[in-house]
Amino acid sequence: MLMYKKLEFNVRERDVNLNDLIRPATILDYFQDIAGMHADILGVGYKDMLNLNLYWVILYEEFEVINNLPKFGERILVNTWPKTTGRIEAEREYEIRDLNNNLLIKGISNWCVISTDTRKLERMDKVKFNGEYYDKSNYLEKSKRRLNLKLKDVIKEYNYKVLLTDLDHNKHLNNARYLDIIYNMREDLAYKNVKKVEIAFLHEVRYDEIINVKYFKDEFNVDSYIGYVNDTECFEARVIMED
Repeated sequence: MLMYKKLEFNVRERDVNLNDLIRPATILDYFQDIAGMHADILGVGYKDMLNLNLYWVILYEEFEVINNLPKFGERILVNTWPKTTGRIEAEREYEIRDLNNNLLIKGISNWCVISTDTRKLERMDKVKFNGEYYDKSNYLEKSKRRLNLKLKDVIKEYNYKVLLTDLDHNKHLNNARYLDIIYNMREDLAYKNVKKVEIAFLHEVRYDEIINVKYFKDEFNVDSYIGYVNDTECFEARVIMED
């Protein structure tokens, strides 16, 4: 079995911005949905991992818009495949294509596995995929684990209290919801379309906790964000939008 998964999605009204084009968080939602389904097929899904007293944790995600953003009502193809695992990390790539197979968006994510007992990192050799690796990559360099942003000249701060509807099945703040928090803290983003996102997840966030998000420009004048819970960094992100 080739470790490659393709699935057709329909872009719904709740998936788009005020221009009727796909929102940043929706892209991560699609990636997350297909990754979870594919992991189940490969024997490393949520329940399979619990049987090993392990669970997946995402460290970093990145995506870039190559062509037009999908729009409301459009049917698209989302593709994914895992890459050869490292000692403690596993990468997975993604593509979003139109029905004519034109590449619209490419992405990559970096994962690790955590012990359910000790909550410490475990080696990837405990995880066995059922199938042969798909020999393709849009990212030749190793994925990042974090961005190492340096906070400077804060432009805006925003506090968000985590809701039950924000949680995933590990009872953490779902990874896609971080981009919704960024989107909601800046009214000027409502009519802008995403070009590129990099986001690192540094510390788990749970129900009822308050994230303090600081928006600033990094040394390259890119919109950057660092989120804190009780003065501990929980995420960092760079988000490039169209002018």
